[in-house]
Amino acid sequence: MSWYTLPAGVPWLTLALLLPLIGAFLVLLAPAAARGVIKQLGILSALLTLVLMLLLLGGFQHGPGGLRFQFEEIHHWIPSLGIGYHLGVDGLSLFLLALNGLLSLLAMLIADPRTPRFKEFVLLLLVLETATTGVLLALDLILFYVFWEAMLVPLYFLIGVWGEGRKVFAAFTFLIYTVIGSFAMLVAILAVAAITAAQTGHLSFDWTVLVQHPAGAVAQGWMFLGFALAFAVKMPIFPLHSWLPIAYPATPTPALLVFAGLVSKLGAYGLIRFNLALFPAGARGWGPILATLATIGILYGALMALLQVDLKLLVAYASMSHLGFIGLGIFSQNVFGVEGALIQMINHGVIIAGLFLVVFMIEQRTGTRARSQLRGLTRPAPLFAGLFFVIALAALGLPGLNGFVGEFLIMLGAFTAYLPLAIGAGLGVILAAWYVLRFYQGAFEEVPVQPAALTEMRLNEVGALAPLLAIIVVFGIVPSFFPAAVDATVRAVLRT
Repeated sequence: MSWYTLPAGVPWLTLALLLPLIGAFLVLLAPAAARGVIKQLGILSALLTLVLMLLLLGGFQHGPGGLRFQFEEIHHWIPSLGIGYHLGVDGLSLFLLALNGLLSLLAMLIADPRTPRFKEFVLLLLVLETATTGVLLALDLILFYVFWEAMLVPLYFLIGVWGEGRKVFAAFTFLIYTVIGSFAMLVAILAVAAITAAQTGHLSFDWTVLVQHPAGAVAQGWMFLGFALAFAVKMPIFPLHSWLPIAYPATPTPALLVFAGLVSKLGAYGLIRFNLALFPAGARGWGPILATLATIGILYGALMALLQVDLKLLVAYASMSHLGFIGLGIFSQNVFGVEGALIQMINHGVIIAGLFLVVFMIEQRTGTRARSQLRGLTRPAPLFAGLFFVIALAALGLPGLNGFVGEFLIMLGAFTAYLPLAIGAGLGVILAAWYVLRFYQGAFEEVPVQPAALTEMRLNEVGALAPLLAIIVVFGIVPSFFPAAVDATVRAVLRT
């Protein structure tokens, strides 16, 4: 069942790709001096895209099991090479699509029209939204690869041109890591298509075809590694993380909301969609090693977060630690772990976006991100402190808020699959409470007040945080909001 039925025959998914692109084209036509108009075009494009994604969310038929996709669009692209234009949505991509729309809209809302070359800045944000949407919708592996690589272009320029600090080095480091991983995935894509062609006599890059013709165990192991390298870099999984503490602090906050809130989850999405579904034997072989690395990442990220003075870097390492939980859930390879990872992908995107927004607002008011220079901010800004406190509690996994739901399922799945790793991840939960509360208490509770000139949160800032706070509370109180289609899809991917 669904809340309503969308009209058939409408290319809804293609529209989701085109709306931000049309917005980018309109921005391109606008005079560079018309900064207010450019921002309005960016907001309108992102808003219409979000509305469409919410329509898809409401029109999704909950309950169908198996490897079934909805709103499918299938067209020939390069038939001589078996490459098609195949789009579809299922329980793995449904909520990530909505998250993509929400974070892209928030990025537009907080973008400052006084930013140098603001026209190009907004245009690149809209192109980035198109690319991330394409990654979630593409079911042809070549089409997926095109969108996967397309994400890199706007991110590279957003960091390298509009970033701060060592921005060029950060952009180049991210580029190198991503290109190496993507090359390994491209080789694996060609290999899996060739093996399937040898079995069927027809060359195809369509996921729905490839999943029905698994390769041998040895070949799966190597192809699993090719895909896993690309996705593990993007998450990132330890020890492929060293670009993150360089790139995140250098990225301008509007772009960082999408970068940290969604792009890292696309690596996790790829691990489930491709690694677990196409290479089950490879997942069984490499899963324990990757689960161990994910657990190391949980502890390493948490310990590094405790050492940070720069709040933006603190949140960056906290993000890495929480992404380790998602990796552990995926490679637990059971229903609890994978469902928990999928739920936590949404929850982490919301929480980490909220934390980076709070840091952004603090820096705007005080001119600093140094924790040692911030004390007692609750007194001049109690509303600011209260809203941040809710986000902080969600980040440390308090029951009743969204951070607890996915984390609980992940821990349950990890205890079933890898008891020692689950214990190690439990230490990460304790460390998370330590660094989050240390961040909050140090900046908002200690006295004397410093700096004393901090102003209260403005209405537009409350509006930016409001949807994130609503999701934090609603998903925490009503975790069953995630429909049965998610469970059905996960069980189909795991073949349980």
